Amino acid sequence: MKKELFESFLSSHEQRIYRYLIGLTANEHDAMDLVQAVFISVYEHFERIEEPTALSYVYRIAHNKAMTFLKQKSRYITLDTEKFKNLPQPSPPEEPDYSDLHTAISGLPPRLAAVIQLQYFEKMSYKEISETLGISVKAVESLLVRAKRILRKKIMQERKDKGVV
Repeated sequence: MKKELFESFLSSHEQRIYRYLIGLTANEHDAMDLVQAVFISVYEHFERIEEPTALSYVYRIAHNKAMTFLKQKSRYITLDTEKFKNLPQPSPPEEPDYSDLHTAISGLPPRLAAVIQLQYFEKMSYKEISETLGISVKAVESLLVRAKRILRKKIMQERKDKGVV
């Protein structure tokens, strides 16, 4: 269709689309905003729209825009802040006890303890660890696997000895 016909098309179908959108959104302001968005989208593609299918095309755009709008709107919840004034303040989270882990790491052979230290406490990549220790990346991977296996066994054994499973 020609762009010159857009204004007459808009005035003849605007109320129909508005009523359709108000039925979907149940909000006058949202429906008005969506009508505007629909007709902006129609205007941008108006020359490609064929006259016999123009109205169904507009309804399809209106439906898609309304569904997108409602989906986004459903992500937000409006709550009364007065309800939250009497809630107790949360207590600070307890620090986990890593003493078993540190004891197990100190019992590892020095090379294995070094790769664990560099990987998890110094946050180094495998490449950085290999450069620091002067070994290949594959060797770092192998040492980490071995160290983790030994640590897992030690910690599980300590827990079993303490009666914690």
